[in-house]
Amino acid sequence: MKGIALAVISALLWGIAPVFDKLAISDSKVMPIPANMVRCLGAILALVALAFLTGERSFAAIDAKRALYLVVAGAIAGGVAMVTYYMALNTLGAGKTVPLTSIYPLFTVIFSVFFLGEKVDLVKVIAGTALIVCGVVLVMFS
Repeated sequence: MKGIALAVISALLWGIAPVFDKLAISDSKVMPIPANMVRCLGAILALVALAFLTGERSFAAIDAKRALYLVVAGAIAGGVAMVTYYMALNTLGAGKTVPLTSIYPLFTVIFSVFFLGEKVDLVKVIAGTALIVCGVVLVMFS
């Protein structure tokens, strides 16, 4: 039950963040890269506060290999993808951009199979993909 509550809280937070993103970049003079840099500052401040509140301040388990993976993931998701997300947000608006970007689990499944060797149920993947695509089409063209 705790995991479900945490996931719903995450979804609520991820649901409200694009509203603030769109408010911040709605002036066409605001460029995506500086906007994302300021957004990252907010993330750093929140993480520092959470580290002190929770006591999670040890980096001992993060060796060089894991640090590299985390830096690459941050560069991809927190850097490049956020810039393209801001560009889409400015073009499509939050109501269309967020559902469209929510197709990322499809790519995660594909990458997990090829790079991590994970096994998937092909019927469930196809059914899930069809449902996701139908949902995105409904939102994009309604």
